[in-house]
Amino acid sequence: MSRLTFHGGSRNTRDRLIPFCLFTDPEIARVGLNENEAVAAGRPYRVAKLPVQAVLRARTLSETRGFMKALVSYDSDEILGFTAVGPHAGEILSVVQTAMMGKLPYTRCAMLVRTPPWLKALVRCSGGVPSARNQRHYVSAA
Repeated sequence: MSRLTFHGGSRNTRDRLIPFCLFTDPEIARVGLNENEAVAAGRPYRVAKLPVQAVLRARTLSETRGFMKALVSYDSDEILGFTAVGPHAGEILSVVQTAMMGKLPYTRCAMLVRTPPWLKALVRCSGGVPSARNQRHYVSAA
């Protein structure tokens, strides 16, 4: 990348997933679309949300403030966006960003062998993304 930049090449962030992380206590991290952006883009979505208190690792650290939330495509299981507020949110974010870049469905995150298993908690403890009958989503009128 530095060779491209320093020797006349150019790089930009268009069409790239740019993560955001604020190292506060608790950390705040986000990548991809949030709910308002998904609606504005006309992207139907489903939401999976889990309080950090439901994650056993957070309890062992006595750091249970926060939540994790994933926006998943209504038509597929592709992750559209992810927000985390809580301990190690930036570390969790990097794994989700990688899954998003690889277009992995959210269900594959439960198969990741990773320590600590924060993402498995989001998929398993929340029961995954709500089913078609019981979900909060946006569907365009078109």
